[in-house]
Amino acid sequence: MNTKEIVDCAMGRIKSDIVLLNGQLVNVYTKEIIEADIAISKDRIVHVGKNTNDLIGENTRVIDIEESIICPGLIESHVHIESSMLTLSRFTEAIVPHGTTTAVIDPHELANVAGMEGLEILVNEARNSPISYLIELPSCVPSLPGFETPGSTIDSEQVKQLIIRDEFFALAEMMNYPGVFLGLEEVMTKIDATKKAGKIIEGHAPLLKEKELQAYVAAGISSDHEATTFEEVLEKLRLGMKLQVREGSFAKDLGNILQNLDESKIDTRNILIASDDRNPIDLIEKGHLNYTYRKMVQLGMNPIEAIQMMTLNTATHLGLEKEIGGIAPGKRADIIVVNNLEEFNIKMVFAKGEVLFENGKLAFPIQEKKFPDFILDTLSKLEVPTIEKLMIKVNSQNYVNVRVIGVSEHSLITEKLEAELQVQDTFVIPDIENDILPVVVLNRHTKEEKIGKGFVKGLGLKHGAIASTVAHDSHQLICTGSNYELMLKAIEALKESHGGLVVVTIDNITILPLKFAGIMSTGKIEDVVRLNKELNNALNTLNPAISESFMALAFLALPVIPHLKITDHGLIDVDAFEKVNPIIEE
Repeated sequence: MNTKEIVDCAMGRIKSDIVLLNGQLVNVYTKEIIEADIAISKDRIVHVGKNTNDLIGENTRVIDIEESIICPGLIESHVHIESSMLTLSRFTEAIVPHGTTTAVIDPHELANVAGMEGLEILVNEARNSPISYLIELPSCVPSLPGFETPGSTIDSEQVKQLIIRDEFFALAEMMNYPGVFLGLEEVMTKIDATKKAGKIIEGHAPLLKEKELQAYVAAGISSDHEATTFEEVLEKLRLGMKLQVREGSFAKDLGNILQNLDESKIDTRNILIASDDRNPIDLIEKGHLNYTYRKMVQLGMNPIEAIQMMTLNTATHLGLEKEIGGIAPGKRADIIVVNNLEEFNIKMVFAKGEVLFENGKLAFPIQEKKFPDFILDTLSKLEVPTIEKLMIKVNSQNYVNVRVIGVSEHSLITEKLEAELQVQDTFVIPDIENDILPVVVLNRHTKEEKIGKGFVKGLGLKHGAIASTVAHDSHQLICTGSNYELMLKAIEALKESHGGLVVVTIDNITILPLKFAGIMSTGKIEDVVRLNKELNNALNTLNPAISESFMALAFLALPVIPHLKITDHGLIDVDAFEKVNPIIEE
């Protein structure tokens, strides 16, 4: 709509397409709830308040919402849709019923597997989406050059060419934070190219503080979603960063941070909400940002302040506050209607002025997507190894001391542990009784056989193996288990299924196939959830010690989150950013 059309609609010279009557509006600009009718013409809000009679014509759809609550559409500030295991179109079907009308997505997982060819598929899907996707250009493909084998690389020269494209909204999370405070040329070039293009740079700075954090912020990086404590939040907020408080399926930081927020009395305008990672079961059974809202209110957060964090605060950070984030004349008609501010059940969803959800059903056409063959078989280069190649061979005759990755519930941060393990016939033997399991990462992106080997504690698996081609961020094949024979079966099963997640027991093999780049399904969320539940039932027979074993396994391969990780290059000491031997030399 041009300005004249908007003005004519606001004056009633052109009648509205939709009018919502008798609503209670959450006004995020004034932090109050007021009685209001809302008039919508095409994709714009043209009236907020009473006296809408002049706006209603014979073709106007009038909806009496009977004092239900009207809110701006919810804005996801940072998410990797790959973790939902759904393609973008299927992800849209999943989140619309939960009130999300805009999502900022970082597709670096897809980019690590399939490069720009894969991103073009995503861009084309987003172009035809009924809701708004703000696609960020991945900044770290791979996440840590030289420490893993990526399926693709996006270097600084490519960033310079790509960041000026309209399809890319920002430079995605700068995970190579040492590269920032060390002033590495490759990193500086990416940052400078983004600044020149006039776009924002998102951050990723776990445990970064003091001088190094100051340098990171000074470089122009605007946000962070890795803070896990209130002290970390406070330091970053005081330096002008936007804090995306994360509440995902695995990493849950909301409780740690919000419990001190009210007492501190600090300004919350720079606090946003992010999911980062959301698995399909949580999406369909708990929800998306609507679930996070309910949790925030249960933790004592003022309801309107919680909504601000998911709407106006995020829109302001993105520089889109003139377009979205609140309900006012001239803004885009991204609106949700909920029953009340306690239960926050979604009754209607509008995006770009269209009704997308009402009466408990999606109200937009669902189209089957056809994808190119290359994206549906990304394991063709993987050669299945022998059992001996999965094992660690040493010269010692009796025992060796080994480095062990320590896993904790609901945390991406792992510990550096040590253990003494027995040697038999020159091979190191895992200690299943004490939960010291072998873990391997296999290169699936090139024909070069590379296998990273190590040990992990905290998963607690008994008498079985699990494996996955979801392994952040390069998404190699990662596998762990109680013995190498079952691990090999798991690897073979994933090769045959073109990727996915698998549980292998002595008697059964249960697979969730993920053919799209080896990390996503092309199916409906209901089918993915059903297969995921079958997988979890099989997993539970192994008596895991952690609630999200596959999520924990996936993040073992991410060498930019402290402290000890594993890639196809081997064990990585993240604090020192160096490769280390799993065997501790005396």
